[in-house]
Order: sequence, then C-alpha cells, then structure tokens
Amino acid sequence: MKKILALVLAVMLVMTCSLALADRLDDILAAGKLVVATSPDWPPYEYIDDNGDIVGTDILMVQWMAEQLGVELEIQPMAFDACLAAVGQKDVDLVVAGLTYDEERTNRMDLTGIYWNEGDQGLLVKKGEGATYNSPEAFAGKVVAAQNGTNQQIMVEEQLPDATLELVTKIPDGVNMVKTGRVDALAVPKTVYDSVLAENDDLEVAEFAFDFEGGNYIASVKGEDTLTAKIQELIDQINAEGLYQQWVDEIQMAK
Repeated sequence: MKKILALVLAVMLVMTCSLALADRLDDILAAGKLVVATSPDWPPYEYIDDNGDIVGTDILMVQWMAEQLGVELEIQPMAFDACLAAVGQKDVDLVVAGLTYDEERTNRMDLTGIYWNEGDQGLLVKKGEGATYNSPEAFAGKVVAAQNGTNQQIMVEEQLPDATLELVTKIPDGVNMVKTGRVDALAVPKTVYDSVLAENDDLEVAEFAFDFEGGNYIASVKGEDTLTAKIQELIDQINAEGLYQQWVDEIQMAK
C-alpha cells in the first residue's frame, strides 16, 4: 500500500512539474489563437472605423504576427488601464496599444523592445492658442487631460506640476473636452495628434512639447520568456524590413 501511495505521489509530482513548465507560446500554438488586448481609441495605432471594425497600424502588426505563428488573432477591446490589468492577470497573451516604457509596468508584465518610434509628445489645444502654451509655466492653473494609465499621464504629473490633471478613459473624450472648453489641453503623442488634427481643424498643437525619448512596446505576460522572445524575434524582423512604416502608409492611404 505504501509503495502504491508513493507511486501515486510521484506521478502527481511529475504532472505538477509538467504543468509548471507549461509554456504560454506552446499553449497559443496548440489552441491556434493569439489573444491581444487593445484600447481602440488611438488612431492611427488602433481605432474603430466607419464599419465598426477595429483597425490601425498596431492591428495590422499583430495580424501579421499571428500569421507568422500560424494562428488566428483574437482582439479584445477595452479601456487602456483595463488592458494593463488584463495582461497582468494573464487574461490575455499580449497588449498592443501604443505602449511606452514605464519601469513600474515591468513589475506586472514583460515589455519587448521598441517596434515604432512615435515621435514627439505634445498637447492639443484650441486653434489660435498654441503659441500661448510655450512653456511648462504657461500651464499653471490650467486643466490638462491625459488618458488614464498612460505615459502621457505621467508626463503631465512630472513635467506640468502646476497644472490640474484630468484623467480620461478614451482619447475622443479628451478631444471633445478640449473643443468644448472643459479642459485646456490634451496630452498625446505626435502620431495620434496628427490623426486628430486631420479631422479637427479647430485644434492645434501647443508650442511646448514634453521631454521624451522612446517608442512603442508590446506587453506580454510576466515570466513567459519564450513568448516574449518570439515576439521580439518578430519585432526584429519588422524593424529590419521596415514593415511598420508600410502599415503606417497603408492606413494613411485607406483614409
């Protein structure tokens, strides 16, 4: 009886170890599906088109990645802060949402290298007011909006300490708040404000720009080194072949 019990315990130990060694990339390949969270309110990265479809340069990128892996792509749209929570809780495989580097994020998720340099980080203001906002001091006492959980929120907090931060869930909400005067400015990266300005001629960019260096990253589940390494391998190919610029051009031509 003791021998049987010992054998059962040994088998259970082997099974437990096998489960512990299970790899998320293997699970993705076995399931035939890559699950990606995104916040579809950052054109041209990810947004909802006139047909109600989630499109954008990041979406084209993860579609290409899924094809390289030989799996289907499942996009889960949610608010930006919910995206971060989802990958931290291992509810999704990746987050692709114009993510910039934040050391605190690396405690909850793994970040790849840069796949796209989004350019300057600035502020949208009403038309004719851009020259007024030419320094951090010019924002003293003003209300500046930023999307909750983003690097833009951190930049407002750190670089515009005398402004009042107003958090928004979606970028279009922040745009409307600037247009209606509920806030004085909205913090966004250049690629995003270029897209916004193309459709809103009553807005412009403030002369002041945030001090920022970096680009966009993909977040994957913490500790899933094989998955992160594979995604990084695909990013290296994207960078080497200039694929992301091709996707940027494709989205611009489609508008």
